Amino acid sequence: MSDHDDQLSFDDVKNEPEPEGSDDYWPVPLDDVIQAWKSSTEHLRATGRRIEALAEELNKALTSHDARMLERTVTAFREIAECTRENDFMSLCLETVELHHRGTGVLDPDRSDTPQKSSFVRVIPQWEVTRAAEDRELQSRHIEAYETHLRQTFAHFHETWTALVDGALICDFVMIEGEFPKLADLAGEAQKARKMWMEAMRPWLNHQ
Repeated sequence: MSDHDDQLSFDDVKNEPEPEGSDDYWPVPLDDVIQAWKSSTEHLRATGRRIEALAEELNKALTSHDARMLERTVTAFREIAECTRENDFMSLCLETVELHHRGTGVLDPDRSDTPQKSSFVRVIPQWEVTRAAEDRELQSRHIEAYETHLRQTFAHFHETWTALVDGALICDFVMIEGEFPKLADLAGEAQKARKMWMEAMRPWLNHQ
């Protein structure tokens, strides 16, 4: 996962008594806020680990030319993108903000580095999709390119997911707004590349 996991350890968040009278200002007990923050963070980190596992499954599917495994993997990948909401990361931002204002030290400068934005999304242009669909010889020459695109798309998705989680943990709302749309774009690219790979591999798959 992120290189900053050790710096953002749950155990480092201070759970100290707040000043007398603070309950009048903070209606939710500090322990409850910390637990909600831990739960949100772990849920998103667990999904990140799932994305890593899917990337390994993708590589196995492509290496073994297993069309069914590839379809399952890309479908699971797409479902993560479809089921994830921008608010999942924004909520973690807000929980982090509250912990900061309650003196837990969660945003101390020495706790974390600035997350890096992921790169722009590389896409297969529509004209190439159309041309490949009409030219089987072209499809067969581009099989390796489709496989490379799939692997890079999964890796980019994980990179973007990590940037979103790490951005939420330093309350970088701008990063979340910039990175989140990439998830849907990358899921679409994976689906597109899978279909092109399937078409290109059809002569070999039919003989399995």
